[in-house]
Amino acid sequence: MARGKWCMAVLLAFVALALPLLGEEITVGQIATGTKGVVAAAHPLAAKVGAEILARGGNAVDAAVATAFALGVVEPYASGIGGEGVMVISLADGTEVAIDYKSVAPGHVTLEGTDTSVKLGPKGTCVPGVVAGLALALEKYGTMSLAEVLEPAIRLAREGFPIDEVFVDVMAAHDFYENIVDDPEISSIFLKDGLIPDVGTVITNPELAHAYELIAQQGPEVFYEGEIAEAIVQATEGWITKEDLAQYTPREMEPVRGDYRGYEVLSAPPPVGGTTLIEALNILENFDLSGYSYTDPEAIHLIAESLLLASADRYRYVGDPAFFAVPIEGLTSDAYARERAELIRLDAVIPPREAPAGGPFQYEYLEEHAAIYSVPEEATSLSTTHVSVVDKEGNAVSLTQTLSYFWGSQVFVSGYGFFLNNELHNFNRYDPTDPTDLNEIAPYKRPRTLVAPTIVKRDGEIFLVVGTPGAGRIISTLLEVIVNVVDFGMDLKEAIAAPKFCSRVAYKELRMEEGYPEETLAALEALGHKIKLYSPLNLYFGGVNAVMVREDGTIIGVGSLRRQGAAGAVN
Repeated sequence: MARGKWCMAVLLAFVALALPLLGEEITVGQIATGTKGVVAAAHPLAAKVGAEILARGGNAVDAAVATAFALGVVEPYASGIGGEGVMVISLADGTEVAIDYKSVAPGHVTLEGTDTSVKLGPKGTCVPGVVAGLALALEKYGTMSLAEVLEPAIRLAREGFPIDEVFVDVMAAHDFYENIVDDPEISSIFLKDGLIPDVGTVITNPELAHAYELIAQQGPEVFYEGEIAEAIVQATEGWITKEDLAQYTPREMEPVRGDYRGYEVLSAPPPVGGTTLIEALNILENFDLSGYSYTDPEAIHLIAESLLLASADRYRYVGDPAFFAVPIEGLTSDAYARERAELIRLDAVIPPREAPAGGPFQYEYLEEHAAIYSVPEEATSLSTTHVSVVDKEGNAVSLTQTLSYFWGSQVFVSGYGFFLNNELHNFNRYDPTDPTDLNEIAPYKRPRTLVAPTIVKRDGEIFLVVGTPGAGRIISTLLEVIVNVVDFGMDLKEAIAAPKFCSRVAYKELRMEEGYPEETLAALEALGHKIKLYSPLNLYFGGVNAVMVREDGTIIGVGSLRRQGAAGAVN
């Protein structure tokens, strides 16, 4: 048996042994179908936790929050309470809201004096938002207590879980092993006899269990003003202060909205990527794809050019809306999309680095117009995780969380079992020739990233809940999944498994996974595309976790095919 399949078999066996005796039947697999709710996540044990919450009577928000905390245990390299996130919620009562719990820059940073290129260590960290954001979502839109949704994650951390192939592989990423091997506390949790453990090794994290128990008992205050806050200040050598933590507040926002071929699209607002996703879909809607397949070079060209133009606008116009009037209405306007679509030619390629930003403010209804900005290159999240949930009442949550890089800044909060993010590098480097850069650092500002948790509705009802990690490939991967389903008629697994590609102004070429026919690649190159190929099902293109509601009301979930994810279904 191949290593990856063996690993999945071990995890699913562990899940089966751990299933509680509930009134509902829970099934967990890479694909799972349910009638009373489904959770899709990047790890089988986390998906099982979410399904368990649904089976206990919790709603989609309860399940999403429980799954997010569980991922902090089983995927400590990709997310956790030292990180940040964004979620989009759609409730059966008509409530639609986005919760931004992104990290913020410490209050002492300065434009000229802060080095935003730092990726590891205390000075690469931002004030984490996960605990506050998840607690807010649960309090306002959930039905369970913080203690109830944390209980499964506490159990996982205390009793342990078998690590999978992805866990083992990322232990060697970013010099993580070399940086922790001499630290007795971190080594005692993540290593075995000073070495990276084998796939299937059971590890425990009693320190994280302790942190979760404190949060369950005392609420988010213990993280932002209590003993965990003090430990964060100590871990960052004062880079993050007690004042920074005490002032942190998640924010409720309107989702950004679009319409793609009759489907309503809700996604995450700036400073993350939902606006760009919707703009790209709006541009693409000006072209009829019904006669194409996903391997048709003309279809790929149209998708790539739409993504490229939306990417150019993102760099110029999208930033933290608390600091800048982002022209959301203009960027997501159908009229503006038609203007942008006129730049696309079927017989020529827009050079990626020369793709022009447009003028969305003429389609905007803001009293003040904004300055024109340059197009800086920036780093984006490399390590991220996503949760999609639909419950039996038709409530849905799309939630994306991250530490930025795998293992974040590698700053470990002693005694509490978690790593802090390295989100500071997502701010642009200071450029004195461009004093109006909208992604420049400022105290308590949120850095721009590309995560885009998304919900798609059909006739007012939940149709698709989707999201992915993948840094610069997030928007392209999500758009291609939606297009694969809506335009090319694929089922959910096919849409996710199909090879992906990415076009954006930060790249010199069209980046593609292997799996397209040679004649497709040749036609694209003849058109003028420069192509860079990646191996199939590559983590570089993310790891979609999605849930779809079929016309007969059954709910299907697909866990990441690129990261050994799973879906948990309730029947």
